[in-house]
Order: sequence, then structure tokens, then C-alpha cells
Amino acid sequence: MHVCSSTFLCLHLALLKDQGARVTRYANGFTQPNSKSEFLNCIDINECVENQHFCGERGSCVNQLGSYLCKCPTGFSNYGNRQTQCAELNCDQYETQPGQTLPVLDSLLSLLKNSCLVLNSPTLSGPTRLLPTGDVLLTLLVNATDVVQLGLQSNGHRSSSEVTKLLRTIEISFRLIAPLLTENVTRIETNHTEVEIMVRRDKTPPKGPVSLTNENTQLDTTWETVVGDYQNYLGFAYVVLLSYRNLDNLKDNTSHQSQQLMSSAVTVSVSNSNTKKLPQQVNLTFHHLQSSDVDPTCVYWSDENGPGVWSGRGCTLVISNSTHTVCSCNHLSTFALLKGIQVKGSGQLSLVMWVGVIVAVTCVVLSLITTLWCRFVSRKRRGGHRLQQEVQLHRK
Repeated sequence: MHVCSSTFLCLHLALLKDQGARVTRYANGFTQPNSKSEFLNCIDINECVENQHFCGERGSCVNQLGSYLCKCPTGFSNYGNRQTQCAELNCDQYETQPGQTLPVLDSLLSLLKNSCLVLNSPTLSGPTRLLPTGDVLLTLLVNATDVVQLGLQSNGHRSSSEVTKLLRTIEISFRLIAPLLTENVTRIETNHTEVEIMVRRDKTPPKGPVSLTNENTQLDTTWETVVGDYQNYLGFAYVVLLSYRNLDNLKDNTSHQSQQLMSSAVTVSVSNSNTKKLPQQVNLTFHHLQSSDVDPTCVYWSDENGPGVWSGRGCTLVISNSTHTVCSCNHLSTFALLKGIQVKGSGQLSLVMWVGVIVAVTCVVLSLITTLWCRFVSRKRRGGHRLQQEVQLHRK
């Protein structure tokens, strides 16, 4: 407990002219002394005693005059914000691996790994002095995404495995970059990529609706979905909407067929790490690249069983017209509108469809064979009966 001797540090005096009374207001981190005299020293609040969860399970709370700070052990970080909980950081995920990452993204991944290692060090003196800012890292990520899109476009088609590597890199990059951003809303737009990131830093988890919009897509969700389990709230929450302008034509490595998109592809990323099955649906409003009266299919990029493919599992079409389509999904990933009906769903649906087709064709064939056989038997019986009649007539 600290005692503050300067009234300028811990309290403000305000005169209420209408009541003729003087009201004492104490600054954050201080409280009123036991004495009734308003001019005596104010008392510092020990936040570390008031709430033992300020710094998380692995963080150490250190009380300061009018405030506090959190010290994180090795392997944990509060991203330079000393008044948020310590979160575990896995720096190994930024390791460049031949065949697993795109060479054009290797320099970005190396920078992210170095930044992650610095954040994980408990000896970090200046929170951001040794680190590239979140804005710098975000700009590098967007520029690298542009280069990848141009490279894929020059090949005449987009390889599924290459797209998967790009999307995985973007997903893990945001988990490090977004918490380092200082502004509540950050936007970057280039010729090939557009991104908007919203960050909230509150003592308690934010609640209510949240919406992000770019030129071609609008995301509507809630902060409850963005945060996830409130018990794991780290003192900040973020939501990302990133739009690609050159991923509208992807080649499926499995079927060797091109799949034409009717919208820009967008990646949705949030601070909640458990987004495979959300309790609340998220809505995406897509602007069609070209006006069309054909209902598209709401899809997401699935890389669970191979190099990557568009899948409709977990997404439904809410409403659609010639220019816009609203999709509702129960998970987060990279989403788009697919033209036509060539969509890979859960796999079971395709199997059932083919079995149904085979059964239907078999039934038709059997029906034709049965009909022909019946006609053959009928004609044979009629022919035998006529021959018997002719023989009898001849005898007479």
C-alpha cells in the first residue's frame, strides 16, 4: 500500500455551484483515506490484491503507484501492454519449412518468428522498442499477399496447395499482428488486397454486435463470438476481414477442373481460437463480381483432407438476388460464392448422390429388360397358339 502526499496526483476538487458543496474525486488507482478530511493523503489501491486474475494464471502482478503491471514468464507475453493477461505464444508455428510454406512468404515468417521470440522474453525492457510495430507487420503481410496473388495469377490458375499455404500463413500472422495494433480500427487497401481489423481493449469482455465492411463483403457477428470463452479473455479482442481480389478462379487438384467464384474470397479471423463450431452463426454479405440470376453456393476453403477444396459444409444461403448474396456459417475460415453446383461437401453427400444415381439407372435398365422379356414371352405364347390352330384346321 502506497500513500500519496500530493493532492495533484490523486484527487481533483470540483465546486458544485448549484449546491454550494465541494466534491472530491479520486483518480484511477487511488481511494479515499479513512479520515473524513478531504485534504489528507489519499491511498493507493493495490490492484494485485483486489483482483488476482489481472495477469492470468502464469503472470505475476506488480503493484505500482496508482497502477500495476504484469510480468510474463518465458513463453508468455502480453504483447507490450503491461496491463493485460499473459498469453502463451507458440513461435514454432512461424518456422519456414520446405514444401510447407511459400518461399515468397519465408522472409515475413522469419520476421514474425523473431518478433514472437522477443515478445516471449521476460527481459523485454521497452515493450515495443525492439519490435516492428503492428502497422509495419500488417503492411508487410498485405504486400506479401499481393505478391502471392500475382504469382498465382501468372501461372494461369491457382494451385490448391499454394492457396492453402497462403491462407495458413495469413491466419497465424494475424494472431501475432492484431494484438500489436494500437488503433481501434485499422484499414489497408492495395490493388489486390483489402483488410480491416477492429481491436477492443477492455477490462471486461466486450459485448454486442460488430460489423466490418470492405468494397465487396460485409461481415456481421458479435463480440461474444469474437471473444469465445470469457474465462480465457486476455484483456483484448480482435476481428479481421481480409478480401482477396485475385483468387476468383481456383483449380481443383483432385478433379482437375477450374472452379469459378462469383465473389471475392475473404478470410475472417478472430481472437477466439475455437472457431470450428460456433454457438452463433456469422453472416457474410457478398457483392457479386458480375450480375447473375443464378443462385450461387456458399462455400469455405477446406484443407482437412488434402491440398484444399471449396466446401459447402456448415454454410447456408440465406437470401440472394442478382447482385448480392447473404451466407450464414457456423465456423470461421476463408469464404466465397461458388458458381454452379460442383461443390465438395462432407463427402458423404457425394457418395449418397452417386449411389442414388446408380440405383436409379439400375432400376431403369431392369425395368426395360423386364418389359422386353414380357413382350417376348407374350409373343411366343401367341405364336404357339396360332400354330396349334392351323394344325387342327389342316387335319379337318
